[in-house]
Amino acid sequence: MNSIDLSSRIRLVTGLRFEATHLSTLSVNSVTDPVLTDPVTGNPVVTNNYNVHGGGDYLDVLPSASLRIALDKDSNLRLVYGRGLARPNPQDMAQAVSIDNTATPTAVSLGNPTLKAEHANNYDVLYERYLKPVGLFQVGYFYKDLSDPIVQTQTIPTTGIYAGDKVSQPFNAGSAHVQGVEFGYQQHLSFLPGPMRGLGISANYSYTNSTTNGLPGRSDHPALLRQAPNTWNISPTFDTKKFSMRVGMTYNGAMIYQYQWTDGADSVGVKGPSGYNYLYSHYQIDVQATYKLPYNLSVYGYGLNLNNAVFGFYNGSPQYVVQREYYKPTYAGGLRYNFTRER
Repeated sequence: MNSIDLSSRIRLVTGLRFEATHLSTLSVNSVTDPVLTDPVTGNPVVTNNYNVHGGGDYLDVLPSASLRIALDKDSNLRLVYGRGLARPNPQDMAQAVSIDNTATPTAVSLGNPTLKAEHANNYDVLYERYLKPVGLFQVGYFYKDLSDPIVQTQTIPTTGIYAGDKVSQPFNAGSAHVQGVEFGYQQHLSFLPGPMRGLGISANYSYTNSTTNGLPGRSDHPALLRQAPNTWNISPTFDTKKFSMRVGMTYNGAMIYQYQWTDGADSVGVKGPSGYNYLYSHYQIDVQATYKLPYNLSVYGYGLNLNNAVFGFYNGSPQYVVQREYYKPTYAGGLRYNFTRER
């Protein structure tokens, strides 16, 4: 890493990282004979096991650069570039074959020993301003250019030993990109009169758009997995010398959990019951509070998921429900003793 002050207001930080990876995997796959069945369970009989080796050695060179421009004493502009990688999870490469014959069609889950590492070129522009008396406002734009993104797919092969089964397996798609804007604001509102001077606020919002190219059996360009278009957090706070309270409100928009649509799957289209598998949008409210007592004691309490937010999945559109789950709120409280004497 090297830091250079180009002027009293401009600093350039550059870096170069080398990462060498050695990976070796061994998977034992089973071949079943659909004609031979177990007389007790009625399931197809496993007739052969075979080993699949995967992995390899590779070296990544990862440069980065960050330019910070001080616009004035309270605000900065940052321009950042960085290259990164995400290696495949070992369980995605060497996952044991899982076959569920009770499902219709039969559900098969496979690993993929040929998975390659995913790489990204990351570009960020960030403006930040420090607020009086204590606070920060940020707004930024980001763009990520991805190669070989790792995606989880679900297909029904027409040939091979799993023909007609619903097969889940990770793959490397051709390419993808992610871009978006983000806003952040946090401030202690000590300038307010009376008891209100203990109020504060922390909030952020991001809008993200992504496109994936080269998915097997698909001509469309869906968003990346687990990428919600809209996310935000709002956390009002209240602090005095003895009392502290936080309220957390969090929202994540609906996002694709698994790709399972293939071209021509049905006449309804990608928004129909054969469409991609989505996670429902999720809005949750949490709260926590602490009050200091004499002799290094404090009493605390918290409540999680106070609005009993829904968790679950749907295919294509929300009316095609796969599952909906409710976990109800969780409450807890207690007495805490601090062994460190406060000054």
